Amino acid sequence: MIFSSAWLLALPLFARSHRAKNGDELRRLFEAGQYQQVREGSESALLASPRDPALHYWLARSAYELGKYDVAVHAAEEASRLEPANSDFQMWLGRAYGRKAEIESSFFLARKTHRAFETAVRLDPKNIAARRNLSEYYTDAPWFLGGGKDKARLQVEAITAQDPLEGILALADYYRNIDQPEEAGKQYALLLEKRPAKVHFYLEALDYDVHQKDAMAMARVLAAAQEIAPQDPRLLFYRAVSRVIGGLQLDQAEKELTQFLAEYPGNSEWITQAEGREWLGQVYERGGNWERAAEEYRKAVELEPYRKRFRKALERAEKELRKQKK
Repeated sequence: MIFSSAWLLALPLFARSHRAKNGDELRRLFEAGQYQQVREGSESALLASPRDPALHYWLARSAYELGKYDVAVHAAEEASRLEPANSDFQMWLGRAYGRKAEIESSFFLARKTHRAFETAVRLDPKNIAARRNLSEYYTDAPWFLGGGKDKARLQVEAITAQDPLEGILALADYYRNIDQPEEAGKQYALLLEKRPAKVHFYLEALDYDVHQKDAMAMARVLAAAQEIAPQDPRLLFYRAVSRVIGGLQLDQAEKELTQFLAEYPGNSEWITQAEGREWLGQVYERGGNWERAAEEYRKAVELEPYRKRFRKALERAEKELRKQKK
């Protein structure tokens, strides 16, 4: 779960993205959130260099962000076939399989997800993101698909041996995945006491507080995160969410979410544009503006149609609108 702020610096590349011919330029465009341009650029470049694994990789990554999971799977398979020793390629292949397995409720794809994540860890035991993915798979999957809490805990222990702070974060996530939020909360508290120097630790703690609907805890974490990364637009999102959860300053929350959606391209590893739309819909819902709430929920569903909570929110808003018209 590594985020790069390089997208802030990539604006001059937009106009010439159609000429992207190599993995480095595609990476810069990807980090700028220009996923459609990355997809088009990688597909164009593959016509000339069909055996370049980096081009297949960036096609997979961009297609994944665009919700084109069939394309993402095929491209990740090609990248992994052409460079079978690359751990990141296998990890993203596992993520693509996993998303399709989730959407299609496919045991076959779940098994492929399992194999890809295990391969990613075997290829690079220091790939913490891959170990986190594998741990989550083990906690979510039933035993007949290779799941098991003991297996998940072993991945957490391996991460801890490499990096104690990442180990605390992985353990907190493990407890969340096995539905022990109080134990997870203890780990996040321990982590924050150590005042880590990287913003992703605070972002994961904020995500936990959102699920706990704890606006006060969010305020404390936001204050600490502000010292680490004051310009990170994701803090705008969480600050707005804390206001919605607390039921205070909804006008300010609307401004912050609107700014977030304008400044941050969205990323499946952190916060997507659809999630921003969902929370903006909640702002309008709390203010009784059901028409605008429905509009935002509809946008969220269009971006990520497989998310049940987005569809439920849209159904709720449309039901309220029908009642008002009677």
